[in-house]
Amino acid sequence: MNEVALDDITLKYKILGEGDSVLLIHGLGSDMSGWEFQEGSLSEHFKVILLDQRGHGHSTGPGMDVVTAEIFARDLNAFLDHIGIDEVSVAGTSMGGIIAQQFVLDFSERVKKLVLISTGPKITEEVVDEVYGWREAQVEGGDEAYFWASIKSCYPEDFIDQNKEVIDHLMNKENLLNAEGVLAAGLGLSMFNAEERLHEINVPTLIIHGEKDRIFDVSLAREAAGLIPNSKLVTLPDCGHSPGVQMPERLNRLLVEFFQDD
Repeated sequence: MNEVALDDITLKYKILGEGDSVLLIHGLGSDMSGWEFQEGSLSEHFKVILLDQRGHGHSTGPGMDVVTAEIFARDLNAFLDHIGIDEVSVAGTSMGGIIAQQFVLDFSERVKKLVLISTGPKITEEVVDEVYGWREAQVEGGDEAYFWASIKSCYPEDFIDQNKEVIDHLMNKENLLNAEGVLAAGLGLSMFNAEERLHEINVPTLIIHGEKDRIFDVSLAREAAGLIPNSKLVTLPDCGHSPGVQMPERLNRLLVEFFQDD
């Protein structure tokens, strides 16, 4: 794992494969390993760039009370400067999709293509309530309670019941949960609303969303598709908030085909 030191933080990252650059942005409370079922497939075709966002995983955070989408976007811009890459295609999931929207709006010259997974053009009260429930569970029952609260939000009940090995893997893998970093990001991103600016996005955009997403309702994906020019929406029946885990082969095909399409 490599690292880049910015003004007040250190970002951990890794680069896999060769070819056109693809930057993957993970969700709230996760880290670059949230793309573990995508990185191998994508790196067969592209240069895949993964990093832990500030206050997440192995990356540090300066202890800010609030980290907004604009701050995360500036981090990515400085990060790409440091590693010497001018243009990337970007895929973001959940919180990562919020950051990806802000990044393309603020630094459009750096983005070739955009993929938004399990996210929306704004944070609704329903999103805040669902995610805040994870924090409440953690306060009351610790990290294991946080894990189960988030799992029940991210996956349909039948998937949890029928995929014990997958759930056990997610539970037992290393996940450096930084409660302060997650809270700072959650507070900052809760104010996000890009509805009035999404018409500015001028790159090919693919929106992927599970029809059973309990965090970002699929109606938010449909709204984003209506606001972003040159966008395409793919909905996944029976899929919850995490298609990267629940339907990895389907997601990987969608990503490879979209990034390869001229």
